[in-house]
Amino acid sequence: MSQVRTQTRAGQHPRGATTAPTTARPTGPAPERTPAPASASAEPAAEAESGPPLRIGQLAERTGVSVRLLRYYGQQGLLTPRRLGNGYRVYAEDDVRLVRYIRSLLAAGLTTAVIGRLLPSVCERDGVLRPCTPELADELRRERDRIDEQVAELLASRRLLEEVIEAAPRHAP
Repeated sequence: MSQVRTQTRAGQHPRGATTAPTTARPTGPAPERTPAPASASAEPAAEAESGPPLRIGQLAERTGVSVRLLRYYGQQGLLTPRRLGNGYRVYAEDDVRLVRYIRSLLAAGLTTAVIGRLLPSVCERDGVLRPCTPELADELRRERDRIDEQVAELLASRRLLEEVIEAAPRHAP
């Protein structure tokens, strides 16, 4: 699995829980504070712990992921925004990190269905995503093998295409 560097503390789970009893909080620059909409009914205790809720556009800006993709991640069960009375989605500060994890796992060749199954068992230690259970490591090995098979098929297709190109008539100079 490619190493993914992040700004959280050792043992922290991507969805904000920890694998060890610590009071982990994201490190790095404080998020820009913007007032919540008047209709927002954010719980003061939750806001004090994780910062003000982020609207979908703010999450998109912070992560570099389009609003459309964020909605798709929600449909796939990867993100679970809270809904305000007016229907607006609001996200927690931890969702910024979660979206980055999702993007990293997608870049590693995993599908959203696989990520949805695996994400609860992925931990972070020393700024690197790691499997927290032997079962997750086994599933990741199976996914790696699936990707290796796809690579082999693509290489075979490329060799065949090269043969066809080499058999084509040449242009006269």
